[in-house]
Amino acid sequence: MSADKTFDYLAIKPISTPIEPKKQGAKRHWGSHPYFTRRAWNVVQEYIRTFSQLGDVVLDPFGGTGVTAVEALVLKRKAIHCDINPLANFICSQIAVSPVDINAFRAAFDEIERNCKEAINEVYTLPDAEVENLEIVYWYPQGIRLPQNADAEYVEQLFTQRQLFSLSLLLHHIKLISDSRIRDLMKFTFSATLNKTNLTFSSTRGRLASRGNSGIMHRYRYWIPPNTLDLNVWEQFSQKFRNTVKFKLETNLLIDQYQEHNLSIFNLSATSLTKDIENESIDYIYTDPPYGQHIAYLDLSTMWNAWLDLEVTDTARQFEAIEGGDLKKTKQEYIDLLSSSIKEMFKVLKFDRWLSIVFAHKDPAYWDAIVKSAQEAGFEYVNTAVQPSKTPSLHKRKNPLTVLSGELVLNFRKVRNPKTIAISKVGTNIVSLIKEVAQLTIVKNDGASTEDIYNALIPKLLENGLLGEVKKQIEDITDILREEFIFSDLDNLWRIKPNTKIGCFIPLEDRIRFYLMDYLNRMEREWKKATFDDIILNVMPNLINGQTPPNQTILNVLEKIAFSSDGKHWQLSQEEGIQIELDLGTFEVNKLLPSLTFPQDPNKIEHDAIIYALAKIGLAAGLRVHIGKKEQGTSSWNGEAFSNLSLSKLPIQTHLQNWSRGKIQQIDLIWFDSLHDPVFAFEVETSTSITTGIDRFMELLKIFPDVAKKIVLIIPPKRLRKMNQLLQESHYIGHPLYMENKLVYSFSDSITKIYKTLSTKKILDLQEVLADINSFLISPGESDN
Repeated sequence: MSADKTFDYLAIKPISTPIEPKKQGAKRHWGSHPYFTRRAWNVVQEYIRTFSQLGDVVLDPFGGTGVTAVEALVLKRKAIHCDINPLANFICSQIAVSPVDINAFRAAFDEIERNCKEAINEVYTLPDAEVENLEIVYWYPQGIRLPQNADAEYVEQLFTQRQLFSLSLLLHHIKLISDSRIRDLMKFTFSATLNKTNLTFSSTRGRLASRGNSGIMHRYRYWIPPNTLDLNVWEQFSQKFRNTVKFKLETNLLIDQYQEHNLSIFNLSATSLTKDIENESIDYIYTDPPYGQHIAYLDLSTMWNAWLDLEVTDTARQFEAIEGGDLKKTKQEYIDLLSSSIKEMFKVLKFDRWLSIVFAHKDPAYWDAIVKSAQEAGFEYVNTAVQPSKTPSLHKRKNPLTVLSGELVLNFRKVRNPKTIAISKVGTNIVSLIKEVAQLTIVKNDGASTEDIYNALIPKLLENGLLGEVKKQIEDITDILREEFIFSDLDNLWRIKPNTKIGCFIPLEDRIRFYLMDYLNRMEREWKKATFDDIILNVMPNLINGQTPPNQTILNVLEKIAFSSDGKHWQLSQEEGIQIELDLGTFEVNKLLPSLTFPQDPNKIEHDAIIYALAKIGLAAGLRVHIGKKEQGTSSWNGEAFSNLSLSKLPIQTHLQNWSRGKIQQIDLIWFDSLHDPVFAFEVETSTSITTGIDRFMELLKIFPDVAKKIVLIIPPKRLRKMNQLLQESHYIGHPLYMENKLVYSFSDSITKIYKTLSTKKILDLQEVLADINSFLISPGESDN
């Protein structure tokens, strides 16, 4: 079935209104096999129908159980399903497989029934004491470790002796089925049975025992409850078999033979799609990535993968896009993996085609990361559609004011323009480098000629070994410059476009507060009440262009300015309930540098106070700040954790030996520019060994020799004699790096003076800040007067 070549993808009107979810309307998804998340099939269908046409290739790089792939097949599109979890890929393959010979499937079940039913039912009549001595003849998984937060250490400890006997017997006879298609589908039925036949299963009082669920599914960990139930394995397997027959009759009718040549399943990380998928070969992407630390899919799938003998490699765990889990991945690691995945999606998607990303997280950091990553990769953001959930979760029902039950669908498209064409040729990183160098050159010089930009760019390309590639793929960068900047024919200079954000001076909390108050005031004017879902789904899209520090959520700000009188809806506190009619573009910026009081005695100014002051100055001037690893972990000042002020990792792109990296990341504070080059490095030596700081500076100088005279020891006046004595008598004099010519120092109170001066200004000019710092620097041996 070929696509219509005249179909205009750019004329597609994106979905912007909610679609009523019908999760239980398709047997192929609802009740076929348990899994941790599953999108409503009819919502997915509507998106595929809207953004693609018959015969198109639809991709889901975070495929899960395959709702996207299966519904693409139902709509007669070709489907590519990717997931890093072998269990998810197995489930997708068996839901999609068609046509299936139902008579052969029933005959295989009858054979298993003859060999297993009586033996399994008998063990459920035996007293517990006899069961403990029951011999288990056939294979079952042993010695496979569960996640660290599980209530058992190994997979086999999740089962009673009855369950192990019964399940191993079933699996043995399933493996004897000669027809591979029937055998795999019966393994699928067996796998679906496991959820209710292990020690994590329990049922709520007053319900049928079989209507319960496992602790794995509703607590998202291997939790063994005190009132666990041991359901008859044969009865559960028989029920799952009947369910499987029902949904295979459905897929036989809807998909029939179309699946055989139109479905590809890859056990593949979304960060490496181009390993198996050709560039610009996909017509539409609909995907639902993991939500931060919400669910650790690979960890939670351990039991199923073990019984199905499916291997999960260490590499797969490293590239799983989650936060937390057994590898304890950080928020930044999760965001980096998600960003890499979006770049891969850009590569495989055709021009003029669409990408839809489902997301349901109340933390703006994740939201911000998706939109920024998509735009940096070359996608054009089009709109966001609200997609509520029909049935709120138990967690949502218990916490209606703080838990989000719906989701948002972000729609992007890959359009043809010089920037995206360049990205497809040389990659996101090179185009971003060109843009950043140009922007920095223009800002520094209040306008820059094309020659100025080339002169600044060529050394950067040479340093990174990229000059040859750029010259080969992009003959002229002016098309890229024209996308990002404006050119004046009067003076032949490039300048920043009006209303372009080159830095976000309004703190995130203030931006969130503005949008929250604007929305809640509007609700009051319209005599309407606002639920938590309403607030999140209306405020979040306004934050797509902001810089988002860690550990900041809309909820944090909401709780400061609003309250709930009924436990279900939010309204502004009386002191906050004022009418705001400001436009964000003219919103009064809060003072960049908070007022601080420092001791008059310069010898008593504390180490962390100086680091805090320097960090705030650097951030206010538009620089990137890295605070020493030790201080990031434990220190704070003026109520702000240093980890919230600092880059979590060194932005240095040059390869570093572990020794050098370890030393450099311990430097008290480094200012970096947008090209990841150090501007200044500071060691605050109020009481610790001065030699330690100098050793760290030496490693930085080896990588960035131009930072000479920008490596600064900050000392109290009482340590001046000690410092001079150290430099005169130590091995640093005449050292191959000639530290005596490259090191400078300043006094603690000089930094506080600079801070007090700058704190009176609303906007800091970077060049003025650097000049102020330079004016207080002294070379060793010079007079300090």
